[in-house]
Amino acid sequence: MEVDIVEFLNRFSADELAEKGILRGDTRLLNNRSVSPLLKLMAEQDVTQLQAARRKWFVTADGQFANPLSSEAKAGSLAELANRGNLFNFQNVFINPHYGGGASTAIEEGNDTGGGGDDEGSPGLKFGLERDLQEVLRHNIAQLDPGLTITDGGSEKTVEAGRIDITARDSDGSIVVIELKAGTAALPAMGQILSYMGSVCDDPQRPVRGILIANDFHPKLELAARAVPNVSLVAYSIEFAFQPR
Repeated sequence: MEVDIVEFLNRFSADELAEKGILRGDTRLLNNRSVSPLLKLMAEQDVTQLQAARRKWFVTADGQFANPLSSEAKAGSLAELANRGNLFNFQNVFINPHYGGGASTAIEEGNDTGGGGDDEGSPGLKFGLERDLQEVLRHNIAQLDPGLTITDGGSEKTVEAGRIDITARDSDGSIVVIELKAGTAALPAMGQILSYMGSVCDDPQRPVRGILIANDFHPKLELAARAVPNVSLVAYSIEFAFQPR
């Protein structure tokens, strides 16, 4: 029997899963030490496969898996992984309904240490971080602003100035352009989001505002934002959970 992992984990309370050794620590993380208890529970429940189709993630009762965000093999046998926590790498926020990291956690690692082989400043890692940040935000848009509704159909909107990360509407009916930056946003990011806002401003009676999200902001960008009242700067944080061996 194949079951969605969120549905499966919701069959049990967080305390029950912690007692079984599946959820770890105060953040109720799925990590490397969760694997064996989870496979045992699958067998007890006659579940042959847990899956998260949208994430292209699965694990079978006999130890086969797929996780495109693993820092080792992306699919195959769990026995071949040096760290079986790669089963959950970058996935807790999506597949674990009991996870306590919150929406501020743009990265949370199933292997407790980190998932990428790229240097922090490399384009590959920045692209991956922005992609994952976007998906986290799409699932938790109300935590950015309770009145926001995503209007782009779930994917980046192409406009004359480029591709908008997330397009939304607020409770007042204003168009909201959301731009995401990994690391520190530099001054050119202001011009970028303003060009996107100009691209969607086709009705002078309908206000447009922008939200620029980054881990930090260059001082010149913060100065520029003072003169642009319809652009907000919002900082995200990255939290890591560590568990003793």
